[in-house]
Amino acid sequence: MRLERGFTLIEMMVAIGLTALLVGMAVPAMSSFVMNARQTGAINDFVSSIHLARNTAITTNARVTVCASASGNGCEAAAWDRGWVVFTDQNNNLLVDANDTIISTGAATEKLSILSGEFAQGLQYRANGRVLSATANGNSGQFTVCDDRGADYAKVVIVDLSGRPRLSKKLADGTPPACG
Repeated sequence: MRLERGFTLIEMMVAIGLTALLVGMAVPAMSSFVMNARQTGAINDFVSSIHLARNTAITTNARVTVCASASGNGCEAAAWDRGWVVFTDQNNNLLVDANDTIISTGAATEKLSILSGEFAQGLQYRANGRVLSATANGNSGQFTVCDDRGADYAKVVIVDLSGRPRLSKKLADGTPPACG
């Protein structure tokens, strides 16, 4: 007589139950992973555009502006998370004119908000790489990047006096960021 090999019904139910339990534990961790990856990717794109603007200003000896733009064709009264544009600003008016050249555009950030009080109108680099902005902080400022998880998971891009951006979990004054 030949013995059959296989699972009994009880063994199969236990295996399926354990698999369901493991999947149930993995889904929240995967969700957090996806949100972190989305936030990190958007911050990297944004900071890359800021670096590009600063480097272009230095190498071309011209003013370069970064401003919020949903269309990518010029500065608009849009939120930073709707997109942005980097361009040479020949007449320093924070607008894309006929003589200006669009260098780069940034896409909208999905399920994220990018907030800035200091750079609401835009961020402009001088030919020496320093920021030109009428801020209370002496031409420095910050952008707060938030997602659905709130301020506990917010990241702050601080643009210092030299014009270099850096990433922080706190505002420039050391206080925690606020979202919305």
